[in-house]
Amino acid sequence: MHVSLVMTIIGQDRPGLVESVASLIADHGGNWLESRMSHLGGQFAGILRVQLPGEQEEALVRALKAHAERIGERQA
Repeated sequence: MHVSLVMTIIGQDRPGLVESVASLIADHGGNWLESRMSHLGGQFAGILRVQLPGEQEEALVRALKAHAERIGERQA
């Protein structure tokens, strides 16, 4: 069974930010379905919807949280 997740990405804009999140999603068998992204005053904000196998949901959430801690961003 697949699940859909809606998440936000907020932080200082930097090269590779979206690519790093997309890689984590792909590594967990997920598909990036849709998103809205914005760059304002050196900051980045995005909301996205992904679909992935249900058994990968918890692992992806853990990986995203660890990634956010490493790079000092907030992702939920």
